[in-house]
Amino acid sequence: MKFTLKQYLLLFSVILILSALYLSNKSTVASCIKNGSNINFLIAGTDWVDYAQHADTIIFASYNPKKRFLDVISVPRDTKIYLPDLHLNRINEVYAYFYRKEKKHKSAIEGTSKVLSNILHNRVQIPFYFQVDYTSFKKLIDSIGGVKIEIEEPMQYKDHAGKLNIDFKPGIYILDGEKALEYVRFRGQAGDIGRIYRQQRFLKAMLNKLKNPIVLVVRMPKLLKFIFYELNTNFTFWDKINLVFELKNLNLDNIRLAQLPGKPYQNYWLPDEEEIDRVLNLIYGPEINFQLSSITVEVCNASSHSGAARILTRKLRDFGFDVIDWKNYPTKQAKTIVVDRVGNLKAAQSIAKIINTEEIFTRYDSKRFVDISVIIGEDYKDTEKIYP
Repeated sequence: MKFTLKQYLLLFSVILILSALYLSNKSTVASCIKNGSNINFLIAGTDWVDYAQHADTIIFASYNPKKRFLDVISVPRDTKIYLPDLHLNRINEVYAYFYRKEKKHKSAIEGTSKVLSNILHNRVQIPFYFQVDYTSFKKLIDSIGGVKIEIEEPMQYKDHAGKLNIDFKPGIYILDGEKALEYVRFRGQAGDIGRIYRQQRFLKAMLNKLKNPIVLVVRMPKLLKFIFYELNTNFTFWDKINLVFELKNLNLDNIRLAQLPGKPYQNYWLPDEEEIDRVLNLIYGPEINFQLSSITVEVCNASSHSGAARILTRKLRDFGFDVIDWKNYPTKQAKTIVVDRVGNLKAAQSIAKIINTEEIFTRYDSKRFVDISVIIGEDYKDTEKIYP
């Protein structure tokens, strides 16, 4: 029996696909997906300042394959650590210490992972990592054709030593790699905490763009080239294949963008030990069924719209939410945001839908005694007198 060229190509394709599936099932990621185990990894955004590598951005992420849910926890770079033997006080110093000592990114990021695991009370192992420096970050953003971002206030900063010149006016931009790097590095008056909000906004905008089928078709070759050949990670080739297939159908509503629980103290961010335990129970424990009628809310008016907090309070109560406080915010704010205080993302999303905003962030703080905080910004439209 003779085969045509077309049949040979088809047979070769089938063999290639079956081989890929067989080999991919040998990956650790494939085993985690099959067993329903969380996949934990660290994302380190590194800079090059004063002839040293620093972890300028530190993010812990945990993907639950059973629920197809991704928890993203940004760790402030000034988070206080206790390593007297190494004479280190901040978590961002750990990467620089190990890189300076061994001149290897792998050693630096593994050292950072161990310290972060310690902050998380050693309840979590972080076996995987992505390391992204300035060059690779710019390549990533350029590979997807830039990211659309609305900038609400002027962003200006000059650092001749760091070769950084940021100058944005309010408006809507499609940021290429170079400009995107400036955007996520900018700190402003709110410092690192404000920058974390900005980085999480950017992450959500980037993921939202990747959900666009047209973007995927046009940009997929460049994106895959970056992921498989240029991204510094200890995920194997087959791990990456499994991740791409697993996460391509991830619903953006199943991404919880949070920050390491704690509070500012002097020049540090002090982790809240009790709150961290509660967060880990939420991520790795049994699913909690929140009841809508028990959701407590505070409404803060950070806009120039007089009476907006009172009006929104009545509206949310009509929808069944228990609004226990409404007040003016100490500063004006451009964007209306919904802040989830206890990890109840679905409730926060319900409120965000009611008030027509996509700005949802999780900031664990159960000691506030409210589940959701709504901060009304200048962009809030529903400020007319809805009620007589």
